[in-house]
Amino acid sequence: MSLSLRERCQKVAECIHIKGLQGLKIMANATGLTISSVYRHQQAIARREQHPESLWWETPVGNQWLKVLVLGVVYYFGLKHGIGAEGLSEFFEAVHLNHHVGTSASSLRKLKQKMRDAIDAYEAAQREQCKPHEGQGICVGGDETFFGLPILVMVELASGYIFTEVESENRTYDTWSGQIQQWWSQSGWKCHFMVSDGAPALIKLALSGLGCASVPDLFHALRALAQPIGSAIGRQVSQFNKKAQKLQQQYAKAKNEVQRQDLEQSLDGLRAQQQTLEEDKNIYHQALQTISKSVHPFNLITLEWQLLSELSTCLRAPLQELSTLTNSYGGDKATKAINIFQQQLPSIAQGIHAWWRWVNEALEVKTDELELQQWVLTVLLPWTYWQQQADKTRHPELKQEYQKAANKSYEELATHVITQQMGSQQGQQWIMWAQWMCAKYQRTSSAVEGRNGYLSGLHHAGRGLSEQTLRVLTIIHNFDLKRADGSTAAQRLFDHRFPDLFEWVVDYMDELPVARRSSKAQQANPLPLGLFSA
Repeated sequence: MSLSLRERCQKVAECIHIKGLQGLKIMANATGLTISSVYRHQQAIARREQHPESLWWETPVGNQWLKVLVLGVVYYFGLKHGIGAEGLSEFFEAVHLNHHVGTSASSLRKLKQKMRDAIDAYEAAQREQCKPHEGQGICVGGDETFFGLPILVMVELASGYIFTEVESENRTYDTWSGQIQQWWSQSGWKCHFMVSDGAPALIKLALSGLGCASVPDLFHALRALAQPIGSAIGRQVSQFNKKAQKLQQQYAKAKNEVQRQDLEQSLDGLRAQQQTLEEDKNIYHQALQTISKSVHPFNLITLEWQLLSELSTCLRAPLQELSTLTNSYGGDKATKAINIFQQQLPSIAQGIHAWWRWVNEALEVKTDELELQQWVLTVLLPWTYWQQQADKTRHPELKQEYQKAANKSYEELATHVITQQMGSQQGQQWIMWAQWMCAKYQRTSSAVEGRNGYLSGLHHAGRGLSEQTLRVLTIIHNFDLKRADGSTAAQRLFDHRFPDLFEWVVDYMDELPVARRSSKAQQANPLPLGLFSA
């Protein structure tokens, strides 16, 4: 009767300590190898046993974990973080794995390429599950990053899923349109709005290519609004600090009381100017913060719906404060920036309008009860939205204000008749729906900006990004990077749990490259005779 693999391994283990030809014969019979093969394997094991832990790598469990370890280092550090093959080779040698696995730079380059091919195969295997249901809504953000040639990046903002990430010779509308057709034309998606920095090609892409609203990126809009006044204030702060330092030095060197009194008067006048400047600086920051807090689907104070007319009313006071500051800071440039921002308000409000239409469409599919719809729109969504904003922001003052709005909304939610009559299971389902819906409102394309920063580091480390490398990085982003709840971008967008990318790649990969002995036998070269005197 033939022995199982486990029994054969146990038999070999019993024979390891039997020396000479008898031990070789027993191991050859147990493994099915020739005596000469067993002998060569014994010699190879002896060469690998250079450290106390070396023997463990020869066991089945240790050998399997060795594969996971090596592939994990190559995947997480070599592919995801751009560490070169030379650096990985140094690491493997430092942890004593170079005797067990082929860890030369050339071997690791080949291994990285095999892993890229495996990741491509993973994406192909999951393609059938990456299809939306008919009319599934999305909101996207588009931008370009430049590393010699521009890389066009388009992200589904709510989930973080990258639709397009490709190097291109230009960034015209035709180029953008050609790239999105690969996933847009036959997908069944319905794009509700697109957030961008306002480049003409991207505006046309939203209106003509995707057939949706084009929404200015609030981050870019606020930066353009703030820059003229902020720069002028910053310059004056620097100038006043230099003057104050110079006057203090002169005061310390003054030789008589008259000079000290004159310098004191100058310092007092400068301090008054600095105080006025500090007050204007606070007004400037408060105005910008008020604008940022106002651009939401709900009013932060009243918690009611907010459309263009309500938004314009909320922004009138902070914009007037900034206009007043232009008399002292920024001049015509600052005035022009304020006018441009005011002209963008209807487009900014379009993002809110588009989201509200999306909410109503999804809610009508969810339920046709008018009272329940009204409860969702006026009670449940405000609480869910402000709670999400409070959890998301890291700014202490904003967090406090958003949490205050969330608490106020919660009081109304808890005392509402429908809430009190609704069962816990049904209520939990509505909360999950509201959380999903509130996450769809996006007012910046910061996900694209963050992606640009990530690619910048990898581009620098790898001295460029090949077409396959960029594609592999996109797959890793969509199917491997996880948020705090453990979900990937693909899972959030397609509502499907995909196999773990790294584990799939480990199972897909063949055995690791075998360590090779150098033909020079890693021995010190003998010194030429007579080089040193006796």
